[in-house]
Amino acid sequence: MNFDFSEDQKFLAGEARKFLSAQCTTAHVREVLNDKAKSHHEGVWKQVVEMGWLGTAIPEEYGGLGLGMLEMCVIAEEMGRALAPVPFASTAYFFAEALKIARKATSCPRSSPAKSSAAMRPAKVRAIPTRPNCPPASTVRRFRARKSR
Repeated sequence: MNFDFSEDQKFLAGEARKFLSAQCTTAHVREVLNDKAKSHHEGVWKQVVEMGWLGTAIPEEYGGLGLGMLEMCVIAEEMGRALAPVPFASTAYFFAEALKIARKATSCPRSSPAKSSAAMRPAKVRAIPTRPNCPPASTVRRFRARKSR
């Protein structure tokens, strides 16, 4: 059994590494570390959004790249290597899963959130308690009902 990355995944990792080494310097990292008011570097985050990496695991029919979680892990590994001061995990992982659940649970219009996300802000995720054996669709409906109050 071969556990190595495919050629496409290796290419993605190489491109992510080149991009991050050029656009995410140690000065960017130190800028965020030294400023308690900053949670991330806005310039680097904007470039990550423009690269479309937030849509990596979002299916194409929802406006994403349709690659998958393994490709998202490839990008995340390179972000960790670069110490990128961006909220990629909290935004891309959780938002991608929430979007997929919400789209399955409702009949939302098919916009392109991943491609038109230049203004996307980092996600603030809050767990919603659910009953045991409660399907995710009911969680989404309860979240939407709370939000409309």
